[in-house]
Amino acid sequence: MPIPLVLPEFTLFSFIRSLCLWISAALLVVIPLLLAVDFGGVYHWSQYLAAIGILVAAVFAIPGLTDTTASSGIRQHAILLPLGILVGYAWFQTLPLPSGVVAWLSPGSHAAYTQWLDGLVDRGGETPGIPLSVSPEDTVHVASLFTILLPLCFAASVVFHARSRLQMLLSAIAIAGASVAILGFYRKLDPTADLWIFQPKSTAFAGFVNRNNAALMLNFGLAASLGLLSWRMMALHSVELDDPDFEFNDLFALVSDRESFVGLLSGTACIAGLLVNGSRGGVVAALFGLMLAFGYVRPRRGLISIPVLIVVLAISVAVLITPMNLNLESISRWEFFSAEADTLQSDGRLLHWQDGWRAAVAHLPGGAGVSAYAYAYLPHQIVSPSSWFEHADNLWLEMLVETGIVGVIVAGWLLAVLLIALNRLSYSADPLDQGMRVAGWYAITAIVVSQFFDMGMAIPANLIAALLLCTAIISRDIANGGASAKPPMITAEGYHGYDEYYDDDEELEPAEAASTEEQPKIRLKSSPKGLTMGNWSSPGWLGSGMITVASIVTGAIVLPGLHQDAISDSMLSRLKDEYGQWRLNPDSLAKMEEALRERVETRSSPLLRGRLAMVQRDRGRVAETLEWRPQTREKMLEIYKQVDLQNRELPYPPEPDPPQPGRLESQQHYSEAWQTCLETLVVCPLAQEPRGSLLRLKPVVMDTAKQTGAPITSPEKVADVAAKHLLTFYAGDAVRLLALGKDALSRGDLDQATEALHVSLQSNPGYTSQVMRLLRENPELSISDVIPSESQAMRLAAADYLKWEDPERDFLVRATEIIRCGEGDTMVQRATCHALVGKLHFYLGDTEKGQDYFQRAIRLAPDQANFRVELIENLLANDMTSEALSQARLGRQSISADARFQRFIDRIAEENRKQLTQPDDAPQVDRKKIDAILNLPGR
Repeated sequence: MPIPLVLPEFTLFSFIRSLCLWISAALLVVIPLLLAVDFGGVYHWSQYLAAIGILVAAVFAIPGLTDTTASSGIRQHAILLPLGILVGYAWFQTLPLPSGVVAWLSPGSHAAYTQWLDGLVDRGGETPGIPLSVSPEDTVHVASLFTILLPLCFAASVVFHARSRLQMLLSAIAIAGASVAILGFYRKLDPTADLWIFQPKSTAFAGFVNRNNAALMLNFGLAASLGLLSWRMMALHSVELDDPDFEFNDLFALVSDRESFVGLLSGTACIAGLLVNGSRGGVVAALFGLMLAFGYVRPRRGLISIPVLIVVLAISVAVLITPMNLNLESISRWEFFSAEADTLQSDGRLLHWQDGWRAAVAHLPGGAGVSAYAYAYLPHQIVSPSSWFEHADNLWLEMLVETGIVGVIVAGWLLAVLLIALNRLSYSADPLDQGMRVAGWYAITAIVVSQFFDMGMAIPANLIAALLLCTAIISRDIANGGASAKPPMITAEGYHGYDEYYDDDEELEPAEAASTEEQPKIRLKSSPKGLTMGNWSSPGWLGSGMITVASIVTGAIVLPGLHQDAISDSMLSRLKDEYGQWRLNPDSLAKMEEALRERVETRSSPLLRGRLAMVQRDRGRVAETLEWRPQTREKMLEIYKQVDLQNRELPYPPEPDPPQPGRLESQQHYSEAWQTCLETLVVCPLAQEPRGSLLRLKPVVMDTAKQTGAPITSPEKVADVAAKHLLTFYAGDAVRLLALGKDALSRGDLDQATEALHVSLQSNPGYTSQVMRLLRENPELSISDVIPSESQAMRLAAADYLKWEDPERDFLVRATEIIRCGEGDTMVQRATCHALVGKLHFYLGDTEKGQDYFQRAIRLAPDQANFRVELIENLLANDMTSEALSQARLGRQSISADARFQRFIDRIAEENRKQLTQPDDAPQVDRKKIDAILNLPGR
């Protein structure tokens, strides 16, 4: 006898409650989609609007606490505990603590506020409290974002507790991933497309500024798509995608089903997007995700389903891509397929990770502060091939640097909770839970693998999508009984004896209801009467209520701060876009300085302080230009160019005719800019920009201090300390290091100039020619100390140095030992290198080695006559005429079109004839004696 379908009694409260939950679910699933098309949510206005949406969704989720299909007690909010600890610790890192506590929790942070501020900031002998974070103002913003995640996870754990809204979540994330793929295709097909979301960068994809970040969203979309397909396969055919009984026709039979169609199309689009967008890490993460989700999670499942799924998706991708003007960039960028591809070995990440690891060790156990990685690694920079890594391109390393042991514990805790929940979901008889299990395994694997090569989880769109999936997994696990869940009996009639679950607010379609009439149903019952006195007094409800209040209140508290950050971010964006129109207008600069001061006082950041100092410098520059009293606009522009602080051509203070009495306005603006830089270092002690500004301001501030007696402490010493720090902070930026070397030369600091030029060439040997010109102009510098022991730099330096008068023999001997020919060069380049080494040996008097290296060059490039010509010239210079004649004859024979060899032969023959006509043993005639004999007296 069929079991009748029992529906709950309709009440107004249940209708309103259901409506609120659906509104909350709609808000939650639309937020990552909108952020994904808006640069991933990296702009503060996007984050502020998303925070508002999250809080509204959390409020609408509150009625779900009275519904047993949405609330099963406090355990479904398990993700809030580790997340709350992380949020609390992020705020803790911004609090001022005693210096001794910071020295124990984070020695690197203690050194930043003490060692790296010595000589820059005068603390008056006091030791004020210092935070763990080396950039607390940046940490405050990210801690605010983390706080907003608490109401997000609360709402998600309530809303997606029920299976009907869980279907909506999977479909929405699948569509979000497909949308990113479609936008990326459109941009690649039409590079001239002018949409606000497209960035003019080769590494951008769709609405993301970085293709690796987009690849993570594509992987989330693929995870959700696979979850949808798994759910519908089990529901309609009682078979999983990875089941040994799976048949190829079953997958095509899903096309007629709505959710299956969404999953198939979205999965195809996401796979195509991963192959096209150029992220190798995304493809590797997808391979691992597929392998783990379908191969090793379920012991009773084999690997036979993987080739089937790959074939289906590959055919779909081929159909989608082949007719279009697209290429599989993610594949073509692999070194296996392209010798010129960037790899982990060539793009600098492996080298930088060494510096990142040193920074992590220096800041253990407390970390350097959330969002402070860009500054934390700078003092430990040795081999990083760039001036500034804002991120480690390795989320796990960056997390270790920023949060220390606490971050590791929280990450391990979250992973353990998720893995336990996924394992227990395998006991569920609900096909949707099995689809969620597949999606969860894939998503978690994609995150763990891809974030070894990227930091996509730091992008709000990806972070919110990941948290929605993770929270839904934990919530569904508790809905199925959590730890009390047991493996059900497997029957032949259906999957675990059941085909479908349904919620009280979900109606079955007629066809589906007919197909399940003879199967027993398990219903998740809700209370149609709402709350009772017993509900109010139960510990579980009280706990859930406390969590509700805490998450929503904390989110509301940080919302005004996010609003202020959004205003500041908008102002900085406008300043960046329109500053060129304002920088010559004193009134506009004054208004901008006033607005920036107000922002700094309201809610500051290192970037705001840096822009304030920039405006103050430019106000001083404009005022100084006017103080020279130019008579025409052309003269004003000429003076404005000449008073550039970086390439100054005029003296300071200005010397107008007639002289101007009183204090100059430019002095005030320059002094204010100097003070702003020092104030920035107090709150962000490892910042590069204020140190660079101190160097540029030093000449004008020194003159200001001398003339006005302003209380500015030793500007010259402060600038010298800043320059020494920048040698470390700019260790990978050859251009800036070269500029530091020139600045040191102008100050007469030969030791600092030598170090800066040396490190510059270590970073980029291509600047050797510029450094050699500086060495010519400044002979007091030692070439041996400046040129590093690196083959390319030494090769370029030696080639130039041989043209100097009386070069140092010791340096040339060192060059012959260091130069290595054949390290990845072409044949001609290797031949040129061997010829250079041959010249060095000839100059040093070792003619045998010189001939040997020239012979190597000739063998490598026999069609290049110059190498044999240079050999002949060196042989003649060393009176080795017979060897020179032999080489000239060989050259005439091998390259007959070059007339130089015949001229060498003729020249040698002429010299030989002269020697034959005037033999060396003939007595010399003394003309004086002959004249004396001829002029004897009597003759």
